[in-house]
Amino acid sequence: MSLTREDATEALRLVEEAGARSVTLRRYEAMAPHFMLWGGIYATAYTIEFFIPQYGGLPWVVLGPAGGMGNYVIARRYGTGGGSGFFARATLAIVAFIIASLAVMAPQNPNQIAAFVPLVIALVYMLWGIAIGPRLIVTGAALGLLTVFGYFALPSLFLLWMAFATGGALVAGGLWLRHA
Repeated sequence: MSLTREDATEALRLVEEAGARSVTLRRYEAMAPHFMLWGGIYATAYTIEFFIPQYGGLPWVVLGPAGGMGNYVIARRYGTGGGSGFFARATLAIVAFIIASLAVMAPQNPNQIAAFVPLVIALVYMLWGIAIGPRLIVTGAALGLLTVFGYFALPSLFLLWMAFATGGALVAGGLWLRHA
């Protein structure tokens, strides 16, 4: 039995598809712990803000940098640069954008800030999904939709909603990425 040109072309195509799928799965695996870390941070910070509103944004002032350090440790563990390179610069650009936007928009209540930041993050996840894989698009869309729903449907419980719904969405997204 001889191998035809079409058979060889199909075999090469299948090898390329398998390689691309392998790269996507490795990226999902490397991103999963970040999602779970931030899901826990969302749940903790929003819960504190709901039950102890006089703390304002203090939970984020403490947990945000702790999450950044956690991201660094996770990245080092997975050999993805430990926060250096493109993703570190992109993260700084996103944080600068969020700070500048909040300064310009001057939100009138804490729910606006609590909704804006996850919406930006949801957009980032969806954009990453375009480049990396559809599970990031789904997770970002879920984060955004849950945020918008809670903002309009549950204004008095919004922070508690964010703790469980979006914190849970990130943890679930991380588990989904890990088991891709």
